[in-house]
Amino acid sequence: MTRRLRLGLLTRVYAPDASPRVLHETLELIEAAEALGFDSAWVAQHHFGRETGRLPAPLVLLAAAARRTRRITLGTGVIVLPLEHPLRVAEDAAVLDALSGGRVQLGLGAGFEPDVFGAFGRDFGARAALQDAALGTLQSALAGTPLDRSPTAGSASAAPSRDTELTLQPPAPGLAQRIWLATGDVDAAVRHRTGLIVARSRSHEGGEASLIERYRSAWQHTHAPRVALVRAVIPGSDARSVEAALAPDILRYASRLAQAGSGAPTATPDAGALLDTFGVLRGETESIAAALRADAALPIADDLIVQVQTFSTSHADAIRRLEAVAREIAPALNWRAAPASEQATSVAAHLSTP
Repeated sequence: MTRRLRLGLLTRVYAPDASPRVLHETLELIEAAEALGFDSAWVAQHHFGRETGRLPAPLVLLAAAARRTRRITLGTGVIVLPLEHPLRVAEDAAVLDALSGGRVQLGLGAGFEPDVFGAFGRDFGARAALQDAALGTLQSALAGTPLDRSPTAGSASAAPSRDTELTLQPPAPGLAQRIWLATGDVDAAVRHRTGLIVARSRSHEGGEASLIERYRSAWQHTHAPRVALVRAVIPGSDARSVEAALAPDILRYASRLAQAGSGAPTATPDAGALLDTFGVLRGETESIAAALRADAALPIADDLIVQVQTFSTSHADAIRRLEAVAREIAPALNWRAAPASEQATSVAAHLSTP
């Protein structure tokens, strides 16, 4: 690879129930990732426990993670921007960036669940336009541009003086260049000058590598383009045993996506075929590393972000899988831990007591 590969963890904060314990375990997972040398940790936003994700407020959780870590980059993967007020996202992200010492990566997406949009009183069909408008406001605020104060009825119409201009507090220099879009719309990412998060999808014509190439070819901005490639990686003793363990979860996931109208396949007794459809790499670490080396998208990505959990994954298993990725899989891809990391000989201390 021509550039240093960065290694990240993505967690959807899975749990079979809504116990607050999953939030504490997620913080422990991020601590373990830092101890193992991971470069970044990303958390997904899900409202109302949909898709079994239990985290509606990722910036709140990452503020807690910032106080428990020193080096690892903290990312949202993703915030559903059309459901948020962009100035509030800017303010919360700026506070988190200040608390973390500039470690925030702000991943955004348009969302995919119509009923969640309905609960927020937003038009699901207009989500792309809503995201486009909100992203412009968010980027302007993060860049320190004075905010528009259009006069309201009965207020003075005179333009404010420089001393009374409204700007984002606290300032977040550089955060505007750390925004990412999880999208198949390359034009949107290029137009807004954001990084691109690419996950496995049958909708990408020509595959993820083609999507990344189109993004990089269209990029004409002064700062460098950035690509994060998301892959589900489930190491185990062998592929068959992993498939058996994952079967209930993958059937549930496929059914949920079909209900949301994503066009994903409906439930089928062939769990292995579904795992292949979703690009889940599983089994021995050597075979997973070989599959990643053969992945045409990886050499042209900057970050490899792995998911190691499904709906029913135990906390202990998630950490064991992280260890396998950091110690056996990622080094086979020429990844090396960030020099500032403190390697742990064991991460048993990060396991919750029963």
